[in-house]
Amino acid sequence: MEAILIINNVDFTPWLRSGGLQQTEIVRRGRSVVTLDGTEYRSELVKRGITVSLVELRDGTWYRLMDALRVRPATVQYIDDRLGRVIRQFYVDGPTAAAKTVRGGHTYFSGGAFSLEEK
Repeated sequence: MEAILIINNVDFTPWLRSGGLQQTEIVRRGRSVVTLDGTEYRSELVKRGITVSLVELRDGTWYRLMDALRVRPATVQYIDDRLGRVIRQFYVDGPTAAAKTVRGGHTYFSGGAFSLEEK
């Protein structure tokens, strides 16, 4: 299945770096109880975390993508490792990039990255 990443109706997929879409499980709340016979019972609330890395972007594209991240929590459509195509609400953390070069009156940004954590 082809990877997709659409945030607040803006498609980030064409600008994903190779290997730049990583999913993790975040345990928000975990509880465990050990009974007198030594048996452990666990319960966890698991949420999805996504780390996104972008290719070098021209200033206009970078600003358009960052505008999509201003609405928080963000509505994110992506391919989940377990569930397939889903739409969920995510908190956005730390969009960062470095202005790399200026050519022809345009600034190019490299190292664009941010992370998402399911609401």
